[in-house]
Formats: sequence, structure tokens, C-alpha cells
Amino acid sequence: MEEASHSPENGISDIGAENTTFPALKAYKATKAGEKASQEILDSWKENGFSSLIIAAPDLDTWTVVRDVLPLLSNSAPFAIYHQYLQPLATCMHNLQLEKMAIGLQITEPWLREYQVLPSRTHPHMQMSAFGGYILSGTKICSS
Repeated sequence: MEEASHSPENGISDIGAENTTFPALKAYKATKAGEKASQEILDSWKENGFSSLIIAAPDLDTWTVVRDVLPLLSNSAPFAIYHQYLQPLATCMHNLQLEKMAIGLQITEPWLREYQVLPSRTHPHMQMSAFGGYILSGTKICSS
């Protein structure tokens, strides 16, 4: 795999040049949405970790996804998990607390009210939906 280096003089990265500043930094082809990441990319994630994590997979079991992916997240890194129902996130939050994997856990319900704005007639849009799902957020901690 090609390595990426950074030239401080011009701020341009050279793909293929030997990297002396960041030896673990490699250029990988981005994985497309919905595709499974290659084993090489997974190994890199296991070694270096993520700096943040956002999960929105309502068709999958939330706790299973979090249990498998959260260890790849760097310590003290924030994460957010979206689900259309409260119960899977409540279960996930409970398990994260029991396993001592995260702190600062909270479940919020985002709600957006769309307004119709006309001269002298401003009011909420009459055909709006009142529900947007739930978000579980927190910070990963070292559990050892």
C-alpha cells in the first residue's frame, strides 16, 4: 500500500513518498457507503482507532453494532447513535454503563419545527411530522 507524506514547505501531501513524520499514516481507498471495509482497513482501524463515531443503522441490533465497533474508537472520543425507537438505545445505554465502556451517556430526542413565514402570518407548518427519532451520545473510556 502507498504511504502518504506531508511536505511542510508547501503543505502538499505526496502519495507514494516515504513518510518519516507519521509512519502509521497510509492512504487507503475510501470504502463506499454500504460496502464492507477491507481487512487491511479494519486492521488499520484496530491499530489506530477512530477520532469519532456516528452510527445510524436502524435495521441492525444496536447493541451488537456498538459492542463490535466501539472498541475501534480511540479513548476519550465522542460517539453518537441514532435510532427511530427509544428502547434499543435505552438497552444499549444500560449495557454501556454495565460494561463501563463510556461516560457522559445521554439520550436526546431531536425535534425540528418547520415554520411557514408570510407577512403578518408566521406559524408552524400545518403538515409537519412531530417525530425525529432518538440519539444516544457519550464518550468512550478505557475499560481496563
